[in-house]
Amino acid sequence: MIKGIGIDIIEVSRVENAVKKNRRFLDKIFSEREIEYIEKRNYNKFTIAGLFASKESVSKALGTGIRGFSWMDIEITHNSLGKPEVELKRNAKKLAEEKDINSISVSISHIKDQALSISIAEEIVCEKKEKSKDLNELENILINRRKNSNKGTYGRVGVIAGSKGMTGAPFLSSSSALRTGSGLVYTMVPECISEIMSIKSVEAIVKSFKDNGEGFSRACIKEIIDYSDSLDVIALGPGLGVDEDRIELVSEILKKVKVPIVLDADAINCICKNKGTLINRKQATILTPHPGEFSRLINIDIDKIESNREQYSMDFAKKYGIILVLKGNKTIVCDGNEIYINPTGNPGMATAGSGDVLTGMIASLVGQGIDAFKAAKMGVYLHGLAGDIVKEEKGEYGIIASDILNSIPFAIKKTV
Repeated sequence: MIKGIGIDIIEVSRVENAVKKNRRFLDKIFSEREIEYIEKRNYNKFTIAGLFASKESVSKALGTGIRGFSWMDIEITHNSLGKPEVELKRNAKKLAEEKDINSISVSISHIKDQALSISIAEEIVCEKKEKSKDLNELENILINRRKNSNKGTYGRVGVIAGSKGMTGAPFLSSSSALRTGSGLVYTMVPECISEIMSIKSVEAIVKSFKDNGEGFSRACIKEIIDYSDSLDVIALGPGLGVDEDRIELVSEILKKVKVPIVLDADAINCICKNKGTLINRKQATILTPHPGEFSRLINIDIDKIESNREQYSMDFAKKYGIILVLKGNKTIVCDGNEIYINPTGNPGMATAGSGDVLTGMIASLVGQGIDAFKAAKMGVYLHGLAGDIVKEEKGEYGIIASDILNSIPFAIKKTV
């Protein structure tokens, strides 16, 4: 059902002159993503005028013009085929919801020295209901950051990860924690890769510990535990490797570290024969296995697990008192009592390092003081949404983990 139509025509020279006279014109009118698009187009005057006309036409389709909300509340993006799309934010989004508008299509054209845009605002009932359900599930988990805050306000995250030849995993987890909003991230790695990590990691703080030539040595266990207790959350396992030293390390951390822990990858493999260490932890424990890791953990074939993912997840979470994130199509998050099935994500995210990104995201949210179960749900939702944003730009085949990492801020921006 059509709720409104907006049309705007603007002379290209008018926008061109505005840009020349006031350097801040672009920053006032356009979002970071829009400016990135303009930069890719070498600040083409027709591109700028087209985007400007689009915002005007959308505001007219809403029935108000730019009134009661800002230019930034209307964002014009482009899909992988270059088609313009509309994203409403803040007050413009609220206005659209009040008017039962849940879809706005926009078209841009040029006639000689003029830019023309037409927007159509519609109510599509089935899409509205589906979107509302997803948002209600995760409502108010993320909030706007306080003006009077500092890096210590947003959590101290420790990433215990990495081994010889596996520097990408700790880098991705640490970087994703930062991209998800953590104020301080400590990348805790064995000495054999500390130099590489120091070069790769600009924003994270790299802390090295004794190794056995391949990975962490049991000689560093006490030092790691002492260091970890000064943090708000630990992400343990990406690229860790498995041997007797690291099995003991994971076991002792679970027994003695008194902060929430997100357990992933090889840390999960390290507890396969000693799952009892999960029981009776006073702080939250979140496990994020893919089906293969979960199969090894519970000693049941993958095919059997995949035929009844929800039941196996719930049973394990309840038995060991943990939060389980079973990755895959429609990732499951459960705590033994409640279950959440994630609607975001796509097959292009089945790529090396994608799980490391998720681990850092969940740890970041826990470190910011969000309840562990809510943090796990929000983490998988944002992770999938970031992957969907990349898919729109690049398609599914070429997605790599760093693409997902770099899209985290845009996923959060869509959600807050």
